[in-house]
This record gives sequence, C-alpha cells and structure tokens, in this order.
Amino acid sequence: MKLGLGSGMLFGALVGGAYGLMKTPRKGTENREAMKSYLDDTTVLVQDVTDKVKDLKSAISELTNEGKSLATDFSKEMNETVQEFSYEAEPRLRRIQEQANKLNEDVQDVTEQFSSSADQKSSAS
Repeated sequence: MKLGLGSGMLFGALVGGAYGLMKTPRKGTENREAMKSYLDDTTVLVQDVTDKVKDLKSAISELTNEGKSLATDFSKEMNETVQEFSYEAEPRLRRIQEQANKLNEDVQDVTEQFSSSADQKSSAS
C-alpha cells in the first residue's frame, strides 16, 4: 500500500504521540490534553506541508507551460527570421552565383586562348 507524504507524517505523529503518552508520568487528563494539542499541531503542520506541495506542483506546471509557450514563440520567430533572410539574400546569392559562373567562363576562355596560342607557337617552330 502506498501512502502519501501527509499520511506518512500523520502516522508517524500518531505513533510518536502514543509512545510519548505511555512513557510520561503525567495524569490521564493532562496526557489527553497534551495529545489533543499535539495532534492538532501536527494536523496543521501536515496540512501546511500538503498545501505547499500542491503550490509547488502548480508552480512547476505553470512554469512548464510558460516554457513551452516561449519555446514555441521563439521557434516561430526564428523561422520567420530565417525565411525573411532567405528572401532578402536570394537575389544577392543569385548575383554571386552568376558572377562565379562568368568568372569560370572567363577562366576557361583564357585557358583555351592560352592553349591555342601555345599550340600555334609550337606548330610554327
């Protein structure tokens, strides 16, 4: 059987109180009053701990939900920023690619001219 924190504390308080009553030299009425006071105090403390645990669970749940919300918002904003950057950078990237292609063509043309010039010089010799 699984007992909660509050049940375990209450059980421990009852056992401790009963043991204390058996070992005390006081009269029965004094013992009953002391026991009632002890049980009342213990019940209040157990209820306070139980309330604090519930508050903690609630705070953790709220924090988790806020974290999820923030992560979702952040992810959405990052996607929008990346899309905006891609949209703005696309023409620049296209121009860079066109210039790189033209540069490759120019290098090939110069290489071909150099090669044909070298062939003409070697056949003339």
